[in-house]
Amino acid sequence: RLECHHVHSFCHPPHTMLARTSAAAARALRASPSPHARCFSSVAEKIPVVEGGFSDPKLSEIPNPLYETAQSALNSSCYLSIDWKISEDKPVIEAIHRMVANKIGALAVTGEGDGIVKGIVTERDYLNKVAFLGKNSSETTISEISTSFPNLVTVSRENPIDRCMEKMLAADVRHLLVRAEKDKNSEIMGMISVKDIVKCNLAKSNAQKERLESIIIEQQFLNSPI
Repeated sequence: RLECHHVHSFCHPPHTMLARTSAAAARALRASPSPHARCFSSVAEKIPVVEGGFSDPKLSEIPNPLYETAQSALNSSCYLSIDWKISEDKPVIEAIHRMVANKIGALAVTGEGDGIVKGIVTERDYLNKVAFLGKNSSETTISEISTSFPNLVTVSRENPIDRCMEKMLAADVRHLLVRAEKDKNSEIMGMISVKDIVKCNLAKSNAQKERLESIIIEQQFLNSPI
């Protein structure tokens, strides 16, 4: 009888042992859900949230891909590493040279001598207002073809990235000037392109996917049968 008991105990099928192990893990997880659940949501630990599960926009010092803003796009923009401004009294050809050299499609336009951003000039401005009309790009000044206030499309640095995308599509533009404050008359602190917004939207999409996967894994362990 003892021999049969030993044979029986060592001949349990692998799936039976696995089921017992899974059940034990589920019981342990239910007994103390908070610390164990966090083991399966390392991504969630890095994302600050407030009541209701939404990300807290006030925690700007913590990178949070679930809450991408115009500032997020600006932080990764190529415009941070170049001189993105040009004076309105410069010839158009100078703007074109700088765009080609830096592989960009626009520059912010400043007032003559004051350095304050008052407009934007794009490659499309050159094509439509200089090249197409047969004008001389060395004799035409930037002020003649640039777009200035109040026709500029701008966003504040705190605008959600989705709102930035909506503004781009509504105005049919590929660049946005970024304001330091919500006030529409506040200082322009930078510029972002459609490429910067695409990068932010991709980061946000990946973060949402990882967050949902972590929630699903947690629920599977919490709801597994004992």
